[in-house]
Amino acid sequence: MDNHLSSVKNSCRLLKTFLDSEKELGVSELSRQLKLSKGAVHKLLMTLESEGFIKRNPVNKQYSLGYTLLELGNKVLRNHNITDFAKPYLHNLASTTQELVSLCVREDHDAIYVYKIDSPHPIRFNVETFQRFPLYASSASRVILAFQDNSLIKSVLGGHIQMYTPYSMNSPSEIEERLEAIRKNGYETSSNLKNEGVTGVAAPIYESNGAVNASISIVGPSDRVLPMRDKFIENVLSTTRDLSAQLGYRGH
Repeated sequence: MDNHLSSVKNSCRLLKTFLDSEKELGVSELSRQLKLSKGAVHKLLMTLESEGFIKRNPVNKQYSLGYTLLELGNKVLRNHNITDFAKPYLHNLASTTQELVSLCVREDHDAIYVYKIDSPHPIRFNVETFQRFPLYASSASRVILAFQDNSLIKSVLGGHIQMYTPYSMNSPSEIEERLEAIRKNGYETSSNLKNEGVTGVAAPIYESNGAVNASISIVGPSDRVLPMRDKFIENVLSTTRDLSAQLGYRGH
C-alpha cells in the first residue's frame, strides 16, 4: 500500500521537473512530462504559487521556481556543516596545487559539487556547483560510490549508464572493477572519462562511523595534472585524512 499522499508526491515531482528543464515551463508541457491532466497540474501550480514555491510570469503565462525554494536551499547550505568545516582544507589544497579543488557530496543515487575553488591558471577546467550527476561519472563521485553498500552500488549501476566521452566506462562490471581498485588504493585518478583532456584525482572523506558521503578532488587539464599526479595523490590523501580525523574518524 502506498502511504504517500498523492498530491504531495505530485507537487514534489512537479518541482523536480524544473531541475532538467528550461527556466520556465507551461501547463501543457508540465502535464505532458508528469503524465497528469492539465487541470490537476493547474491546481498543483496554484497551491505551490500561493506558498512561494512557484512563480508565474504574467507576460507569457509560464511558470518557474519561486524564491521560497532559494531560501530553503540557502538554509540547507548554512546547515551543511561539512561544507563550512571543509573550506579551510580546500583552500589550503587549492593554494598548494594551483588547480581546481572541489567538495563533492552524495545525494541518494547522485553526486553534487557543493563547493569549489577555481584554478588561477588562464587555461583551466570548471565544474558546475549544485548540479546533479551520477555517482559513477567522475573521480570525485566514484570514490564515494566505492564505499557504499552493495545494494546501493547495484542500484546505481542497474539503470542506463551514460557515456560522457568515447572513453567513458559503459558496463557495470567495468565500473565495479574500478570501484574495487578505489577501495584497495584509497583514492581515484582518471583521465578523459567524463571530460576529454581532463584529469581528476580524488579521495573520500570518512565520517566518525566510517561512512563515506563526501570527497575532495583536484581537477585540471591533463597535460598539467598528469606530471603532478603522484604529488597530487599525496596532497589530496593528506587533506582528506586530516579532515576525516577532525570529523572523528579513527580508522586507517
